[in-house]
Amino acid sequence: MKAVVVEDEILIREGLCKLLNKMFPEIRIEGTAGNGQEGLACIETCRPDLVITDIRMPVMDGLEMISDMQERGLFPKVIILTAYSEFGYAQQAVRLGVSDYIIKPVAVQEFVQTIRKVQNLYEQEQKRIPDTIGNLENIVSNLLHGVSVSDGQTEEFLDKRYGISRESGLLELLAYLGEGFGERRERKRKELSRLLEEKKLKFCLVEMEYDRVILAVIYGYPSRQEVERWFQNQLLLQKREKREQQFSYGMAEVTGAGQVREGYQRLLPYMDWNIVLGDDILISYPRISDIRTEICIYPVELESQMKIAVCAGEQEKLREISDRFQGYFSDGTMYSPKEIKESYVRFQWSLINIAKEVGCIDYQKIDQKGLLDRIMSAKTKSELNTACEELLCRLNISPEERESLSLAVKKAQSMIHEFYADGITLSEIADRLNLTQEYLGAQFHRELGENFSSYIRNYRLSKAKELLIGTQLKQYEIAKKTGYTDAKYFARVFKECTGMSPAEYRKANR
Repeated sequence: MKAVVVEDEILIREGLCKLLNKMFPEIRIEGTAGNGQEGLACIETCRPDLVITDIRMPVMDGLEMISDMQERGLFPKVIILTAYSEFGYAQQAVRLGVSDYIIKPVAVQEFVQTIRKVQNLYEQEQKRIPDTIGNLENIVSNLLHGVSVSDGQTEEFLDKRYGISRESGLLELLAYLGEGFGERRERKRKELSRLLEEKKLKFCLVEMEYDRVILAVIYGYPSRQEVERWFQNQLLLQKREKREQQFSYGMAEVTGAGQVREGYQRLLPYMDWNIVLGDDILISYPRISDIRTEICIYPVELESQMKIAVCAGEQEKLREISDRFQGYFSDGTMYSPKEIKESYVRFQWSLINIAKEVGCIDYQKIDQKGLLDRIMSAKTKSELNTACEELLCRLNISPEERESLSLAVKKAQSMIHEFYADGITLSEIADRLNLTQEYLGAQFHRELGENFSSYIRNYRLSKAKELLIGTQLKQYEIAKKTGYTDAKYFARVFKECTGMSPAEYRKANR
């Protein structure tokens, strides 16, 4: 593969080039640029297979560069660099056919995984390139993947062989299979083929593996309205027969094979509307673009209840609140799918943050980029809810005690947890356990990796955090409930350990 890197920050640009050279020596960097205008000129000259570009750049931004590049008939794989605050731009980039994105600051592991994914996609597409023009499926596949364009030779072949002229209407029936694409693809191909053959329609099927889609391109049909009405009735029939709904569908019409790729890219983003309308409704473009939406008001009260449930260790209550959150967007109101997904992101991020503060989640094992990607790329309600369920399963609100701890240390922990608010000391615990203070202190440090004073301080502060987030108690009341007789001293200790005052912490987590 040949690559071009476009990034206005020189240190990042050089770092990306060094990382590419080190991890992917088979990828040749043909050129670099500091803004979109320079990048466009470099891409025209080098004709790369891969472009890595920032979004925000002077002179010409990344989105303008990609759009101009495609207008000039250039369709390399594109990976964009984006920040969490730039999701609006990332969504626009997806509509332009961007292959993937990487969150700034760039993590090496994430960068390598993304490059490998795009590299595999490129290699799969190269295998599809036929030595000759090939059959209809080959032609449509190459057009969709940007491997070829519809030239005079291709148009003449399609007209003579299939009766598809430059002015012929083509229906694109998109079946979105979601995360189970690999297991479902054969079943869906057979089902679509059977349905279309029963209707006596002419078609070809193309798999868009990266988008988890099977696309049926229909030609020689009587009218769009007739085909669309027939297929919608098929979906309603499945619903009445209570068949398992695992797929969602969309339809668009284009003129001539040359518009197949453009039509697909226009339709795919609107498949998000399955989240609102359900998977028994055919998404019809451009009619879907005329839907009027209501303002989506984020359920702040449910988020507050969720935080209290986590702090209180109420697993069943937390699940109930999560179910209510998911149901909040299923009342028939026409919310924008984008706003619904952004609400899911906010709710999940709040859950992760409060779980991290309370200590009931292994924060290091959470793939935040992966979770964000799954939610923002979801096209069905079930995909959003599955992401929620998987995060809930990672919570350990009532963790089991470590089996490796000695009985003395376990008892000491238990007494700290019971009497921390009374200002219990190491000496008092040692007396109750008939042990010397020195022995218990040494054993405590050996098994838990921290001394007694640090442990009880951190435990008191964790309880203080729970009270700050989950109650309306005043600062002096929280200090008293967590074993601090002096509220000012409590505030000083809290700030030293967390970097924020109790008031700042409460405001940041509400």
